[in-house]
Amino acid sequence: MWASACAIVFVLTAGCHKSANDQDAIRASIEKRLNGRTDLNLSVMDRQVKQVSVNGDQATAQVEFQLKGSNAHMDIEYTLERKGKDWVVLTSQPLGMGNAHSGTGQAPESTPDSRPLPQGHPPVNQHPGDK
Repeated sequence: MWASACAIVFVLTAGCHKSANDQDAIRASIEKRLNGRTDLNLSVMDRQVKQVSVNGDQATAQVEFQLKGSNAHMDIEYTLERKGKDWVVLTSQPLGMGNAHSGTGQAPESTPDSRPLPQGHPPVNQHPGDK
C-alpha cells in the first residue's frame, strides 16, 4: 500500500514539474523570438504571458504587450511546437488592441499612408454608394 501511494505521489509530482518546465520553456522561446527581432523596441513596453495551453507537442500562449506609462496594450497569441526538449514559435497573431481612449478594443483603421484615422471617421476604402 505504501509503495503504491509513493508511486502516485511521484507521478503527480513529475507531471506538475513537467508542466512548469513546459511553461518556462515556452516563455523562454517567446522571449528568444522577440529578442531576435530588430524591428521592435522592447525597452518601451512591458510584456506579460497571460495564458499558456499545452496539448501534447503543441502549445499556445497569449502575451500582453503594454506601452510603459500608458494604458495602450495589445495581445498576441503565439502557436508553438515542441522540437525535442525545446519549444519553437511557429506563428503569432494579434488578438486585438486596447487603448484607454478608444474603448473599442480594436486597432483604428489606417489611411493608405498608414496614419491612423480620427476616432469615428468612416472607412476610407468605402466606395461611393456603399453603405
